[in-house]
Amino acid sequence: MNALRNGCPVPPHRIGRKANTKRWIAVAAITAAIAAGCGPPGPEAKEQARNRWTEARAKVLCGVGMQHLKTGQLQRAQNKAIEALALQEDYLEARILLAKVCIEQGHYEVAIRELDAALKQRPDLAEIHYLLGVAQEKGGLLQAALRSYRRAHAMDTSNPSGILAATEVLVTMGRLREAQLYLDSYLHLAGSEPGMYELAGRVALMQEDYEQAARFYQQASDLEPRNVRYREALGRAQYHMGSYAAALEALDELKRVRDYAIPAWVHTITGDCQMALNRPYEARDAYYIASELSPSSPGVWANLAKAALALQDTPRAILTARQALNLDAGYLDALLVLGYALLREGQIPRAVGVLQGAVAQHPNNGTVKCLLGRAYAAQGNGAEAARCYAAALRAEPDNALARELVNGDRAADGTKRE
Repeated sequence: MNALRNGCPVPPHRIGRKANTKRWIAVAAITAAIAAGCGPPGPEAKEQARNRWTEARAKVLCGVGMQHLKTGQLQRAQNKAIEALALQEDYLEARILLAKVCIEQGHYEVAIRELDAALKQRPDLAEIHYLLGVAQEKGGLLQAALRSYRRAHAMDTSNPSGILAATEVLVTMGRLREAQLYLDSYLHLAGSEPGMYELAGRVALMQEDYEQAARFYQQASDLEPRNVRYREALGRAQYHMGSYAAALEALDELKRVRDYAIPAWVHTITGDCQMALNRPYEARDAYYIASELSPSSPGVWANLAKAALALQDTPRAILTARQALNLDAGYLDALLVLGYALLREGQIPRAVGVLQGAVAQHPNNGTVKCLLGRAYAAQGNGAEAARCYAAALRAEPDNALARELVNGDRAADGTKRE
């Protein structure tokens, strides 16, 4: 004990015992290592290591390729996908990346081929079926695309993309009723997905079911209030269903959206709503803005002419109607406004000339025939007026104005004309 306290060395016989113990530990460690396979690598181990390296390298290449795809560098993305496939022929992510690039490049047949190969590896992957549908749709294979989209949704019911895409294909094929029924069967899954309501509204609008369209667009707009396209569509649907005040409210909200450039058609519909609500001054202002935004549109100038007529400003109505006809000599609304304005101004021969030309260009339109009849009547040519009224009623049996004029003509002379 005293020797230990004074720093004396360990006795020689104990040193030898300690060294032997270390040698045995070393031998045991080597034996264990050999048993665990830590010896020199064999061919199988080398092959496994090589596969791990190529897989890791292919994964890195795909990651870089995806970044190129996101930034629109398609050729670079394609090169990375090809490099990855050269390392591992069956690397699924690389094949999917290559298909995506081919779709963006418009090489749909190549994309379909790559995706068919990918499906042999993973037939249960919804993304592959969906991408195959995209390539088929863009390549014009609509029926095949429809099947692919439906399979994609069947494999991933939480994702509505397959439903939306399948509906779009049905619309493209002109199967509107089927598209509506198909989408309606899944609307209970829409939840907070505004895109489904928007598409439902669009299909309804195409079928002229304006009330239904307005309801769907309202739901889409409520879910995504900042989406101006939903608000535009809502206003359009409400206008077509005759809810002019509601349409104005929806379209007015667009004017408060920051950095939103209001298109000419919004001002045009605003003017139409104001005219329907008997507000010609407001209508004129809206049409004027539309004319500044779209000065080459004959419809814009014809609308301005209508507003001028409603405001009893016949000289301006004549001027703007002629402006519309300078852009399109056969524009019916402008011909009607011009003929009526000339009649109101007492320029009867000119009115007859304009309306005769209008009838020649639009022989099946009952309203223009009625207006020509009035011009003849103002000229004192009752027989020609009566013939115009009767012709108008034959062209359009449901034309209320023609029926009223024919009945009035019969009452005036007490005769019955066919």
